[in-house]
Amino acid sequence: MARILFSVPPLTGHLNPALAVAEELEKRGHQIAWAVHAKQIRDKLPPRAWVYPLDAEDVDGPSIADPQVRGLESVRLFFEDYTLPIALRMLTPLEAISRSFCPDVMVVDHQLPGAALVARKLGVPWTTLVTTTASILKMSPTVDEWVAQQYMSLQCSYLPKELRVERPDFSPHQVVVFSNETLLGNAHPRVDAPYHFVGPTKGNGRRVVDFPWDWLRSDSRKLLISLGTVSRDRDTRFFEVMMAALAEMPEIQAVMVAPESLAERAPLNVLVRSYVPQLELLDQMDGVICHAGHNTVCEALSRGLPLIVAPIRDDQPVIARQVIDAGAGLSMRHGKVTPAMARSTIEKLFSTPELAANAKRLAQSMLAAPGAVGAANLIAAQASPSVRPVH
Repeated sequence: MARILFSVPPLTGHLNPALAVAEELEKRGHQIAWAVHAKQIRDKLPPRAWVYPLDAEDVDGPSIADPQVRGLESVRLFFEDYTLPIALRMLTPLEAISRSFCPDVMVVDHQLPGAALVARKLGVPWTTLVTTTASILKMSPTVDEWVAQQYMSLQCSYLPKELRVERPDFSPHQVVVFSNETLLGNAHPRVDAPYHFVGPTKGNGRRVVDFPWDWLRSDSRKLLISLGTVSRDRDTRFFEVMMAALAEMPEIQAVMVAPESLAERAPLNVLVRSYVPQLELLDQMDGVICHAGHNTVCEALSRGLPLIVAPIRDDQPVIARQVIDAGAGLSMRHGKVTPAMARSTIEKLFSTPELAANAKRLAQSMLAAPGAVGAANLIAAQASPSVRPVH
């Protein structure tokens, strides 16, 4: 069996798909290790996971600043304040980890280019995991050139000239994308790479969460409202607006993933929880209001649920546009929505049968995709123990 080293950023939306794939590989007898920022995500890994911490003892793990910026400015800040600093700090410790563990293959999140550089330097085959289709799209000549410059600067500090490439974040061996081409569409050109679209992972690897299932009524329309884990602690205005709108819609029940401090102000038809068993809950829902986070969108669509998308920043506007273009959702302005606007949008969501029909069409292709099993098949095929890394 093969030795496989996973490295992902300390972000739930990136960790969950990797957990699902790792679980599938472990079932087959492969030896899995994790090179991660353990201070932030050790509790989300399996209790017996083999973990190599990337944290310095006296330094907190990386965090994403949450400035009130939008569009391309948020992309620039994400690169400059998060992706590149993490990459620089992890190069030396991850190289030492890799030499110690001697992986047959590395599995690297697309937002950890430092791990990709280590794999390239050591000659270890690696698979890139892509958790958002926005990352594989070309943006504009100016932005794409700027991104390439950032990556080249990073490589110059670590790799010899002959190993440097324009996009070191994408493996030349295989790039696993947790979506499908039906949602992605053909409106925008893609970065050249050996893509494998496996669809959503279907939820393997997630922790069990208690939930008051008897709160849900059989005679109500049901909504899940979530802004994702990264945005959960931001300004609560959006949630408050949703509660005000739903207070006048007693025929609808909503489960809101939000700070539990809002629970005492919630109307009777809104349940506030800080964490939910999202996949199981989606099976009980009729629609979803979200920030257009890639995982939530794919998981909702795989169940044929129409969406209201309220993107905030980063890749979310791109994913929201894909949902709208596919005819499976409606848009809502996160920072500008009012209770009246929210009510009318929710009413339209449930009164427009075409939205549900298009969501169900997308569900067929999502469910036909191989998910975590397909990703594990690709990695296992690459992880031949006879192909040892160069040390």
